[in-house]
Amino acid sequence: MHFKYSIRGEGGLSVARYLLCLVAGFVYCSWVSSQTLEVCVKNIRNNKGQLCVALFKCEDDFNKEVPLWENKYCKSTINEKWYKIIIPVMPGKYGVSVLDDENMDGKMNYNLIGLPLEGFGLSNYVHKGIRKPKFKYFSFEFVSGQKMVVEVQMVYF
Repeated sequence: MHFKYSIRGEGGLSVARYLLCLVAGFVYCSWVSSQTLEVCVKNIRNNKGQLCVALFKCEDDFNKEVPLWENKYCKSTINEKWYKIIIPVMPGKYGVSVLDDENMDGKMNYNLIGLPLEGFGLSNYVHKGIRKPKFKYFSFEFVSGQKMVVEVQMVYF
């Protein structure tokens, strides 16, 4: 009986190639994680419901409500009137929106005349008026290798 020693795993992927992919993955992840966007959400009304946070890359995606990244954070863990969120990002232009989804239905609720019943906020922008703002007013440029902090001031009607 003859056994042939092989350093190939299943599917023909060599151990050396596997290790190279593994190391490349670690290097990429550490590079991406070093580029962080810190979102500081302020003026949160209460600790009921959830914060729905979305990262948009352009006006069209914002208008269609198709975020590049989104996540929900349970407000029952929030003890203060502010919350900090860390988002790993690549260089580019972005805008952040936050919905204070108090009834946890995943969408903004409005009254009979069209005013929001729940809080909302946008990156580095204090909303005034009734109309939805343009992306250019709350967008920002994220440069490679930096840690950036944006503030979202929640507004309630």
